[in-house]
Parts: sequence; structure tokens; C-alpha cells
Amino acid sequence: MVAVACGSNEAAEPAPVESELAADPVEEPQNGAIVAASDANDVGAESIDVGAESIDVGAESIDVAAAGQSDEESRMSFEECLGGEETCWEWSSEAVNNTDCGPGNDHEFCWEYKVYQPYVSLDPEDSSTRPVDADAESRAQRLVELGWNATVDTAATYFKTSDLGEADVDIVRDGIRVAEQYLGAYGPMRVYVIGSDEEATEPAIADYCAWAYDPDYEERCRSDQGVAIWEIAHYQGSNAFAQHSRSRGTPTQAFVIGNPAQLGAADGAKIAVHEYVHVYTAAHQLYDGADEYGLDWPIWLEEGAAEFLALYLADQNGWLSFEERMDESLDRALNLRTTVPNLTIADIAADRERVNDYCGLCFGVLQYETGQWATAWLANKTSVDEVFHGFFPRASEKGIDRAFELSFGLSIDEFMVQFEDFLRLPRAQQMAILPIP
Repeated sequence: MVAVACGSNEAAEPAPVESELAADPVEEPQNGAIVAASDANDVGAESIDVGAESIDVGAESIDVAAAGQSDEESRMSFEECLGGEETCWEWSSEAVNNTDCGPGNDHEFCWEYKVYQPYVSLDPEDSSTRPVDADAESRAQRLVELGWNATVDTAATYFKTSDLGEADVDIVRDGIRVAEQYLGAYGPMRVYVIGSDEEATEPAIADYCAWAYDPDYEERCRSDQGVAIWEIAHYQGSNAFAQHSRSRGTPTQAFVIGNPAQLGAADGAKIAVHEYVHVYTAAHQLYDGADEYGLDWPIWLEEGAAEFLALYLADQNGWLSFEERMDESLDRALNLRTTVPNLTIADIAADRERVNDYCGLCFGVLQYETGQWATAWLANKTSVDEVFHGFFPRASEKGIDRAFELSFGLSIDEFMVQFEDFLRLPRAQQMAILPIP
């Protein structure tokens, strides 16, 4: 199973979650929490609480060591510049009087208060994958036969904690309604709307673990994603995560969202759209452990596309301004390029942990804000429909690399070069590519 706090985890059995949903800052323009989920009997959520500016990455994400490197090499620590280092950083002048970040007070969210030497990318040849084996093919075929990647007639069901009202659920329903109108209904799906009463989370945790996991894994679920649900209430968070239970006896989809009214109805519904995009893309991902086979979505596209479409559909429904939010995202993306020279979305695709080692939560800007603009570039080259109704469904049959070429007319490597050229253009030319919702 895979739980994604905006991203997808694949593991043979539940992996522990290191979840502090109100720590580890990363910004998304002004709002919302996002968490995407995972695949069945994988208890590991990666969560992003954007309202609290936080990213908590669980089992799946920052966990990939480049093949061919030793543990020591792959987990190397990048330090403050002391003289002669090729890849290092120094505190900026803004850090001198900052109470949260500065000499002697360093955290992952402090990357914006540092001056970085140019990032040194990994050699692409350092990463490796293995062929899809017969067992994985059999499991994928089982999912197809069970209708995992087909639309369903059954409506999503909802569970809310007792401290919330129907108005909270209606915010989430609005987001899912809009997303399903555009993408189709996938599932069966159950949605958990969590408030701020810690005791009220117990029935939700029990229901969630029974829905997302086979009985043998329910206790593991309680100590993993159950804790993440409790933490939403404890921290009064507005974060969310999706769960894609492929290997469950009866496969299911789910997502959890906290306090949807807290950020306002517009952003609460937008977050629901974002999470549903993860449900949709997961429906077109048939392999557990897809990263082992080189078949997982590039994280910048998985997260960037989800937020791009969430903003696009939110604007169509009058909830917020797509152009304004994309403009804010461009500010963040370009600021990162100035702060950490040479760092690109290709680097988080190659090894997100290594990027995190260098500049902490800067990777959130790559996979969200920069990913949103990468999606915009692809949509401008083709169309929004081609990105979501062409590429993502096609990938389950053709594989990601070939589907990318068929949809967009170039390889992912060629795209990386052209997208970097785009990010050097005058801002007016960049903004001009945005579609009108």
C-alpha cells in the first residue's frame, strides 16, 4: 500500500512514519496543507502541511540512495563553508538578527537564510532500476481485472470526526465533485475529515485502518498513519494525505484531510482537489514499488501536476485566482534558483534525499512550485487535457518515458533542457504561457 502526503509510497509491508505534521516548514503560496498517500499494506505517509509551512516526509520519499554509492557516500552531509569545499553554504546577512535561523540555530527550514555554492548534480548513470518481474506483472494484472484503473459508479463515502459539522464535509465534497467532473470517479474511495479534538480521532483511526488495510496490518496502521491522523487534531492542522491500497484484498483508495474550513472554504476545497488528483494518478499506476522499476511518477510532476490542476479547477469554480497563485509560485521557484544555483527538478528526480541534505526543505519548492510551472509548460506545449487525460492514463500501458514522448513530443531529458531555458526567459514571457481556466 502506499500513503502519500503528496507523494506515493510503495513497500511490501507497513513502513514507519516519522510524522510531525506541524514541524518542518515549507511554503506554498499562503495556504493549504497537502499530503498524498500510498499503496496498500504500506503504512507510510509523506505529509505536507502548507498552512503551517511544514513538510513531513515519511517512509517513501526522502529515502532513496543512488545505486552504486555506498551508504556513506549517498548520505553525505553538506556543511557550512569553512574553506575550499566545492558544495557548501554560508549564512546570509538576513540570518544575523533572525531568532529562528542563524549561527547555532540551524533547521531544515532555514535554507532561505543561507547563501549556497552551486549544487553539484549526480551523474545520471549512478541511478539504476530493475526489470519488472513476473510477480509484479501478475499483481498489476490483478488490479486491472479488479478495475483499479477504471472509473466506478459508486460515490465516495465520508467519515468526519464528531467535533466537525456537515459544513466542513461540504467543503471537501465540493473539491471532490469538481475533480471527479474533470477526471472521472475512481475508487472505491473513502474520505476522512479530521478536526482538532484528539479523542474524536479514535473512531476515525479505527475506521481508516479497516478501510485501507487488511486485518493483519491494522495494528501497524494504528501506530503509523493512525498517529498521523491523531497529530492532525493535536496540531490543529489543515494537512492531508492520500492512501492507495493496491495490495489490500479488496483494493481501496482513501484520503485524510484536516480542518478544511480553517484555511477558508476556497483553499479547503482546493486541497481536496489536489488530493483527488493523487487518487487519479495512483489509479493509473499499477505497480507496487514502481520506483524499483523506473516506473514511478517523477515527484516534480506528481506533486506539481496535482497543485496545478487544483488551482486551475479552483479558478474555474470561482474559488481563487489561478493566475495570482501561479505568479506567487513563480516567485518561489525563481528565488530558489537564485538561492541554490544549478539546482533543478532533475535533481529531486535523481535523489531527493541528497537535495534535502544540501538545502533542507528547499526540495518542497522544486516539487511543488517549480513542478507547477513544469506542468504549465507541458500544458502549453500540448493542452491541459493532454497532460491529465493523455499522459497519465497512457503511462500505465506504455511506461512513463514512452508515454511522455508520445504525449509531449520529446523525452524527459530533452524537456529538462528546454524547461531550464524557459526559466531564464523574461517574466512576462513566462506568465504568458498560462492557460485560461
